[in-house]
Amino acid sequence: MLSALARIAFPYGSVRRVLRGPARGLSVVVEPGIGVSYLFGTESAAPRFFSRKVMPGMTVLDAGANKGQMALLFASLVGSTGRVVAFEPAPKEFASLERNVKINGLTRVTPIQAAAAEIEGTMQFSYAADSPTQGKLVDVEPTYRLGHAQTLVVQAKRLDSVLDDGVWPDVVKIDVEGAAAAVLRGARRIINEIRPAFFIELHGPEEQAGVRDDLLAHGYTAQTLDGTPVPDPTRDWFSPLWCTPVGAGRMQAARG
Repeated sequence: MLSALARIAFPYGSVRRVLRGPARGLSVVVEPGIGVSYLFGTESAAPRFFSRKVMPGMTVLDAGANKGQMALLFASLVGSTGRVVAFEPAPKEFASLERNVKINGLTRVTPIQAAAAEIEGTMQFSYAADSPTQGKLVDVEPTYRLGHAQTLVVQAKRLDSVLDDGVWPDVVKIDVEGAAAAVLRGARRIINEIRPAFFIELHGPEEQAGVRDDLLAHGYTAQTLDGTPVPDPTRDWFSPLWCTPVGAGRMQAARG
């Protein structure tokens, strides 16, 4: 009943303003995955955690941007002096991301139609239209599978590629349905030289090991969103994780 009423008040394809939460005032095209919960700023749709970590003037990389749910939130938080670079490989979701960026005139958001990965080129991507937020690279995290999916060939890019354009991230958000370890392997210059904070949604043991081997082994610490330390993410299940560097890198030193 409530779902039916929501569809009447907020029909798919309509443009509505976000009413509450960090992205309040921005507009979105109502679709599955970016609907009533997002418009009303529920904690699950728009975590308040980011309001405490993402500040005006920052640069954020959004790996797994989908329709722009978090990219819009980040754009609101970094303000006119900040920047967001959003990676999304699925054609339909990327079109929605571009549309949501365009209707808000967010020139500070750069959408990139590619999967964040450890290689530059093409990769196979598992996608199901009825599960638009769960698309994943085929050859990662075998414990996490998407049923009734088709396989697409998508572009892939390393996050390190943004450094060639002079983009130095302060925060990297990774929610890639099992490919986080591959994303981190494609961000080793960022990890070792720039040393941003990482927000990572985990989906299985391959990603847990990736956090351990590519972040914690390189001078990062991990904690839950409530601040509980996670010295080894492979020993128990904690997700999402907030990972921060112990020492300053080139970016922090440059900013003083």
